[in-house]
Amino acid sequence: MRRARGLTLIELLTALAVLALLATLGWRALDGLLRVREATEARSAAQLGWADVLAQWQLDLDQMVMPVDGAIDPPPAWSLQGGTVRLLRHAADGAGWQVVAWAAVDGGGRWARWQSPPLATREALAQAWVQAPQRVRAEGVRTVAIASAEIRVWDGAQWNADGAEGVPPAAVRLVLVPAAGAGFDGALTLDWASARVAGGKS
Repeated sequence: MRRARGLTLIELLTALAVLALLATLGWRALDGLLRVREATEARSAAQLGWADVLAQWQLDLDQMVMPVDGAIDPPPAWSLQGGTVRLLRHAADGAGWQVVAWAAVDGGGRWARWQSPPLATREALAQAWVQAPQRVRAEGVRTVAIASAEIRVWDGAQWNADGAEGVPPAAVRLVLVPAAGAGFDGALTLDWASARVAGGKS
């Protein structure tokens, strides 16, 4: 009877080399998939962050206190001065007002938002209104990273950076340029129109 022939050393080494090559190729493919997944998740998170910020901006404007015909000495509801937007909105629970401020902070590298607690008196409202520009820079929630921010208001004929304080404008344009590496190219523009000039829709 012929004795069964085993593997030679060369054949064994060749098989091990092939297995090592296949393992290396498989690891590289898996590593590539993981990197793509991480990049996709990071981009999705960044996009959700931007969506949240723009939605909050829209909500603040939608909830802004509008002038009432015949009102005596109405409180200021809008201000665009020194790169800071201040607005007066109805509190979320419907009890009182809130002063909200938006501004580019940290050397213009972050878009930040600050809001007061619900306010029930004109004195508290006036104090929060005066303090808002400082508080948004000191205590404001830092949101998305930006390269620049620009806010314009519609005067009936064109967009301008009028710093008037008082009655809310008919329309507001926000232009945010994301910081480098944010995953976006170019500026993001959001236009808002007051319900009183948009047929009941903002």
